[in-house]
Amino acid sequence: MKKFFFFVAASLVSATMFAHTLNNPVGADGRYIVRYDCASGQFTANDMVVDETFVFAIDVTGTWLEEWLKGTPTAEGASRGIAVNSWTNYGQTNGDFRRLKQIAGNIWGMTCNFKQVMIEEDASKAVIKDSIVYVSAQIFGFEYTNDNAGAGWWMWADQEIATSQADGSDCLFAFAPYVEGRTSAELYADDFTDGDIYGIEVTGYAAPCLDALQAIDNVEVEKKGAKFIENGMLYIMHNGVKYNALGEMVK
Repeated sequence: MKKFFFFVAASLVSATMFAHTLNNPVGADGRYIVRYDCASGQFTANDMVVDETFVFAIDVTGTWLEEWLKGTPTAEGASRGIAVNSWTNYGQTNGDFRRLKQIAGNIWGMTCNFKQVMIEEDASKAVIKDSIVYVSAQIFGFEYTNDNAGAGWWMWADQEIATSQADGSDCLFAFAPYVEGRTSAELYADDFTDGDIYGIEVTGYAAPCLDALQAIDNVEVEKKGAKFIENGMLYIMHNGVKYNALGEMVK
């Protein structure tokens, strides 16, 4: 696996007077729905638990980021993209866990497993029955080139450095109360051919909406185990446990 890392010097802002709103749908709890179903191209309920792999997505339609993405990059030869700085009520997430990839139009996202990217020792408290993990975040712009994954960073276009959340909510989104049995297998950004967009190896983090066959063909065999097709779907059997192509446990 590739082990190229880039570092960002930035301070964590956990709370501000303002909220940076998104165009995601809002759930019954008043927080954003961030789980994305790539097959249907729609957001779906945040019913995932913290150690379950899912596609996280944001919709920046109507926000300042929509226009900023269309602007001329500051760095020579760079392209513009979107990143996220996130933290939880059970600790921070890996500092390299930031870059999103365009899914379609103004929707950007990543395949992720929050338990695997949480770096605090007390993250184990998040996987206790009925525990709820609340995720706060800042959404911001960045620029990148083929040679520099962070050619421009923390680009706010004169906007407030604010947490990103629905009006009146206390965080970006919340996981479902924890239940055992949905733990997903470990994954890495560079397990997949398009992991190069990040230029880093981070556990629990990869490009969004991965093609199943492409993803599994590029996973180390010793990590995931045997592959097989059942009813037209690709699965992996590892230590007697059945997983789907995104590493989610299948009962």
